[in-house]
Formats: sequence, C-alpha cells, structure tokens
Amino acid sequence: MVIIVHYPPQILNAYSTVPLTQSIINTTQHGFYDGTSARFGSPEVVVAIHNRTEFHGLSHYDLRVALDAEGALAPFVVVDNHTPKLNAVWYVETTANCRLLDSYFPDTVTYPYENFTTWQIHIRVPDLPITETAWSVGAGALAESVPLPYDPHDPQRNVYHLNVNWTDPKQILWGGHAWVKANYSEVMWSSDPNLTKLIVPNPPYVVSLTEEAARDNGMVPTWNSADAIGPPGEEVELSAKYNWDDPRWPKGCLDDPRVVSRMAPMQRVKQDIWRPFSRQDPRPRLVQGTWNDTQIEVVGPNGQAKGSTSGVVQDA
Repeated sequence: MVIIVHYPPQILNAYSTVPLTQSIINTTQHGFYDGTSARFGSPEVVVAIHNRTEFHGLSHYDLRVALDAEGALAPFVVVDNHTPKLNAVWYVETTANCRLLDSYFPDTVTYPYENFTTWQIHIRVPDLPITETAWSVGAGALAESVPLPYDPHDPQRNVYHLNVNWTDPKQILWGGHAWVKANYSEVMWSSDPNLTKLIVPNPPYVVSLTEEAARDNGMVPTWNSADAIGPPGEEVELSAKYNWDDPRWPKGCLDDPRVVSRMAPMQRVKQDIWRPFSRQDPRPRLVQGTWNDTQIEVVGPNGQAKGSTSGVVQDA
C-alpha cells in the first residue's frame, strides 16, 4: 500500500491594515491555494489571516514594531486594499532578520524617525510561498527585483512575479510532488545511466512507483532517487509526482464548487473575536478551513500545524 507522507506546513501570518473584506480573503487564499499546490492536500506553506482593528491604518514599520513588542519576530505578510486589485501582498522582514540585506542593499534610504530599516517586497500572491521559502535559504532573486537605492517607503507598483502559471503542471518544476512510502512490489528501479545522470548527485540507481501503484494513488511514474530502501519485504521511501488530470484532485479553488460554496460563511465571522498569534501565548488556535473539510489546528507558540488549508484566525 502506498502511503503519502504529509508534513506539517509552515504557518505564514498575514495582517490586514484595513478592515478585512471578502475580496481580500479570497484573493489571498486563492493565491496560496495555487502557489502551494494545495489541491493535493499537503502544501508546504499556509497563510493565517489576522484582522486586528488596532493594526488598521498602521505603516509596515509600525506594524513590525508592534509585532516585535509581542515577541512575534518572524517575517509576515501585509494585506490591504490593493491586494484584490493587484493580486499582490507585502512580505515584510527587518534588517536584523534578513541575512542577505547588507549584500544586496549596501545603500538604503533611511528615515530619522525610524529606528531600523524594514525590508519588504510587494509580490504576487501565488508566487509568495515558493519565493519566501527560497529567500529563507539564501536565494537573492527577491532582492534583485527591488529598485535601488532601496527605499522602505517605495510603493513598489511593479509587483514582483515569477511569470509562472501555477495551475499549469508543465510550468511547475518544483511543485506537485509527494513523498511516499511504498511496498517493494509497488516499486521499480533501474541503474540505466541515461536515468541516473538526470539526478545530481548521480545515484547508483533510481526508483519509481509502478504504473499500477501510481495510477491507483492519483500519481504518474517518475524516476527519482530513493531516500531509504531496506531489505526485500520492507517499505521504500521515494518521491512521486501527482497526476494533475486525476479526478480525485480538485482542478483549482475557482473550479471547485465545494470551495466557492464555503466563501460566504467567512463574512459572518465577527471581527471582535479574531485574535492574534503570539509566541508568548501557548493557547491553541484554529484556522477556519475553506478549501475542504479539513481544518488546520495550530498548536502552541511555535505554530505547528496540521491540515491543508489557509484561512482566517480566531480563538479555538
């Protein structure tokens, strides 16, 4: 039996600087749905949208100061009235947290009434999950897109984007894959050098799910290296590719009536019960699911999560 391994997603907190509207929620959630291939039920990143009235009207610098004071030091997202029109959000860090800032922005515009420089970029929503992950491990593509000299108050009307259609599997080379565990009988392997040379570093052999095992689990056979192969009779751990045309996977949030039908209830959530995450507050939170019947349960100050959707935060 093939078992798809689901790892807890990273929680990326988003804060609204305006009263949160359904169009802002939809734009943000639709973008994360596509950008994380959430149709397959195991996104690497989910967004938790916070609507705190005390944050309405704040600059990104003041928002960073307020969150720092609460101990919420991680990078965050800002949504506003431009989000639905531009399909874009702001990704905000600080000079203290951004390891590459000095390398890419040796000269910055500073303001005497600000104690530090807030690093931020205006980015298309579906491009944010993979780009934020790349930035966190040292990629500099984000920085290269920002006009120089860097000005933290620049409106960045030319929104950063990757020119990727996240609903087209031919354009997504790094998404739509799963880590699976399979029985020996469900796996085939090869030492053909024409296959092993495609993987760096070159492994001694490559493995793939059989045609039958892949078809039965909504996937397609794909040659890849294996993480662990034990003695015959034990399970094999390997990477597999989802079959985008398999009917068990929703085509997308806009094409799935189960998604659209659950947009309306979001409007009935009262603003006065929405509460923030805080690293100093260990109480559990729930992120209201809108893409399927699964909710994300966010547990404790470090934001561990279970589930496969993004949504609006409120007390559990």
